[in-house]
Amino acid sequence: MTPAARLQAAIEVLDEVIVSARDDGPPADTIVTRYFKTRRYAGSKDRRAVRELVFRAIRVVADRPESGRAVVLALTQQDPELLDLFGEPRGPEPLVNGEASAETGYVPGWLQDELSPLVAPEEWPALLDRAPLDIRVNIARAAREDLIAQFEDAEPTPLSPWASA
Repeated sequence: MTPAARLQAAIEVLDEVIVSARDDGPPADTIVTRYFKTRRYAGSKDRRAVRELVFRAIRVVADRPESGRAVVLALTQQDPELLDLFGEPRGPEPLVNGEASAETGYVPGWLQDELSPLVAPEEWPALLDRAPLDIRVNIARAAREDLIAQFEDAEPTPLSPWASA
């Protein structure tokens, strides 16, 4: 798939996710998996790229948008290079002057009152970051330091209070 085709696939998946959210259907990851089951021509790199685009786009908007295209247009505010893919072969239709993008946000309006006592509004942007990866080492099988050495960019953190040194 070309980058433009990946973007078009992400728009199609987002359209399905929006309908699913409205109708209380399956979650986004299930929709992405089902989308690629019928498109065997897409390789693992294509699936990963589309999945990443879909979830980046979902994190950009707080409330349910009108269409997947509007969500991707909102994503172009963070990644302007995506605008070049509109109008490419197998990609999204060319942009139209005045075309509206989805409204960006951190937390849906219906959740803000519930979330405010737990997380301060200035911390809401951190909710959109990917979660860090924590690895537990079975000390009967390997040493923590030996495993850390296998990861190039690993930043060892202090041991958990429940860990044995």
